Amino acid sequence: MKNTFLISFLAFICHLTVHAQVVYVDSNIGDDKNSGTKESPVYSIHKASEIIRSRDNDIYIIKINPGVYILDKHVSVATEKVMTNKRIIIEASILPGDSSWTPEEMPVIVSKSKKGEIPDSYHFVVSFLIDENYVTIRGIKFHGYFYPNTRYFPIARFNKTKTDLLVEQCMFVGDENTSHIQAGLIAHGNEISVDHCVFYKVKNTVVFFQDSGNGIKNGNSLTNSIIFGASQAVWTISPDKDFKFENNIVSNCKYVWVRNYENTTTYSIDNCLIVNNQYDKGVLNDAGVLVPGKFEINERNVTKKGEISLRLIDNVDKPLPIDYLHIIHGSLGYDIGAGLFKNRK
Repeated sequence: MKNTFLISFLAFICHLTVHAQVVYVDSNIGDDKNSGTKESPVYSIHKASEIIRSRDNDIYIIKINPGVYILDKHVSVATEKVMTNKRIIIEASILPGDSSWTPEEMPVIVSKSKKGEIPDSYHFVVSFLIDENYVTIRGIKFHGYFYPNTRYFPIARFNKTKTDLLVEQCMFVGDENTSHIQAGLIAHGNEISVDHCVFYKVKNTVVFFQDSGNGIKNGNSLTNSIIFGASQAVWTISPDKDFKFENNIVSNCKYVWVRNYENTTTYSIDNCLIVNNQYDKGVLNDAGVLVPGKFEINERNVTKKGEISLRLIDNVDKPLPIDYLHIIHGSLGYDIGAGLFKNRK
């Protein structure tokens, strides 16, 4: 009897501890006066980020329920708490691959921030501004900015001293002339990992920007992702030591890979489908002009012939198909497994 009571008590304490480390957000039923529990979520991501920042709690995780979230200013992703053995995690409460997940369950981030919110950059607009080490963003859908003549970055890390940023199972959907995304992710420094994401008509999918100050970046990767209709599929500014680009599908882009002229890194492409693109390589020359270029890339198990078939909307009266903006089953590239799902059934 005593053992049963003790086990129940410990389980209860464990539940409280886990529960206390999470703040829930819900744009449909939330209220920023709420406590942020699963049963009493806050309304805004900004309020959740304030809770994460505060040193008066042990909360490092934000779970975002299905809904549309309109940001009138960027969300600062940082904390005043000690980060030893901790990560800040911002994720959908229902993730791709969960039994109840559908494309319409993805929380949608839309920005209406004013241009110039980021100092010295009039045309810059950011949704999540990363200013901390050890950050994960997972399972969120980002739409383009309302005014297309804007350099909109859904996720940005401009602090070169920070490291370890993981973006996974996210979807970035834009259009150059109506809802522009300049880059799904732009980040300085090391250990930038992008995995199992979908980029649809995003100008620059990921810009791996400048090094942290030692002249060379390390630990950066772009893997298991679908890139369709980009101007530049991947852009590496500073040299890299161990960059990983594998299990990706890149199609209908202007440039597959762009690097700056002073970057002499020999990159590798592994187990990828690279088809129907205008140029394989581009170089930003010393005059700041992007032109077709020539540089060495090691290719292993890369397919460059054929055409992919993406699952698009064919009936507006039906729910979005579960494989929306993914490779259609049985068609070229399906076996690579790129896209939001880590484990496909």
